[in-house]
Amino acid sequence: MAAFEEFDPQRPFARVKELVGQHLRRMNPRVEVVTTGFFNHSYAPDIVLRWPHVTGLPDRYVYLRTTGHPDELREDMARLDPKNRPLLLSLGEFGESGPGVVLQAEASERQSLILDTPAFGALLPSQESPHVPRLVSGAVVEGGQGALDERHAVDFVEKLSVGVGAARAGQQIPTREAVEAVASNTSRHVADRLTTFLAALWQGGGATLASFPATISGLGRFDEATLAYLLSSDEITDGAFWDRVLPLVNLPLLLRTSVADPQNLQHLMRSAVRSWQSHVCMLVPGGDGRSATAPWRWNVEAGRLWLQLPRFRVRISQTRKELDLPDEYSGPALNDLRGRADRFGVPLTSIRMLVTDRTIGYDGPGDDVAHDPRLDGISQALGQAEEVIEVDAKTPSGIILRCIFSSQVATARGARSQVPLNELIRTTVQLMQELSDSDADQLGKILGPSAERVEAPWDQPPLFGH
Repeated sequence: MAAFEEFDPQRPFARVKELVGQHLRRMNPRVEVVTTGFFNHSYAPDIVLRWPHVTGLPDRYVYLRTTGHPDELREDMARLDPKNRPLLLSLGEFGESGPGVVLQAEASERQSLILDTPAFGALLPSQESPHVPRLVSGAVVEGGQGALDERHAVDFVEKLSVGVGAARAGQQIPTREAVEAVASNTSRHVADRLTTFLAALWQGGGATLASFPATISGLGRFDEATLAYLLSSDEITDGAFWDRVLPLVNLPLLLRTSVADPQNLQHLMRSAVRSWQSHVCMLVPGGDGRSATAPWRWNVEAGRLWLQLPRFRVRISQTRKELDLPDEYSGPALNDLRGRADRFGVPLTSIRMLVTDRTIGYDGPGDDVAHDPRLDGISQALGQAEEVIEVDAKTPSGIILRCIFSSQVATARGARSQVPLNELIRTTVQLMQELSDSDADQLGKILGPSAERVEAPWDQPPLFGH
């Protein structure tokens, strides 16, 4: 209303659209808001919503209306193409006789959403809002359908908030009510995703999927948005919960998910690091305030998984081709490397060294060669001036890692070989970095015990399958 009272006759329309756009971005941070040159037009949108980073999600057209009368809104809606998923925002209040009930079914049938300003305000999350209200507001912007006044919007948020806690506790009635609220107020795609999210909480809490009070539609798999819901939700510290959720998720899915370093990612990775596998990792300088992520945390950045340590970061990758190899680093002296390997019990099966412009290789039939007397003789003959440029190291599960000090890269031997993440990272860091006792202890806490070898790490399992 304050915007409409501005003196310049053209300014109020631009100001209203600016305010609405700001609120839409707060409700759904992934959305791109594009304003048009129209205002309160019969069929041209005032705002176009786009999700350029979400494959297959069509644009949504927003129409600002100065009326809240059901008949007028019905006439407006009839002019609009359902494929544009119209969102009609009344710049006013419906009142007791508003279209919340009258137009609910008709708006849903036409893939449209009708809101009045109080409902829009009720859905707007604050910075301090817990996860579920922000989840609801984002879902409404992306795929809301039907008609919502303030009372119905508050009721929707409340039912889903209660349902999230109920799903983790295995309580059927409030969980079913949350699923029904989602089905009544969002598109099929968004409703399926939210139902899958509730079902994951249900199974993660320890209940059986057979007792979940709704049908799981679609392909029966987690997608990126569903995983983002779970990771961005209120913190779940129960390790058993994440152990039960882990079969529903894999590393490729995580890398496609738009998250940074939420606390739930840390809990997921404590379970995943013992089971997930990869082929290569690389150490990258970065720490002491040079990274946005605090030390000893996992984060996903531009489709890459990182573990931030105090002085450097570890990047996990499936192939060497994905890595941006840095300038060359110098390697450790042979005695220094043997000290690191002895400290952590890492067998070295092959060692390549550099002396001025000559390389020397020393290996055996697969046993630990680090303290062979012949190697000692070679080192003494070279005046202990050798620099180790590459070693083959055996992980606890018996997989051989080729560690290249010049690029700070470790790769499993064999083009298709995979290594459990905790073994890949632990062995690489222990050999390539000089760790303090406290850093070594903290690394052990992050990575946990070594895993036994797993044969098929990359096939994504069906949702809720074992």
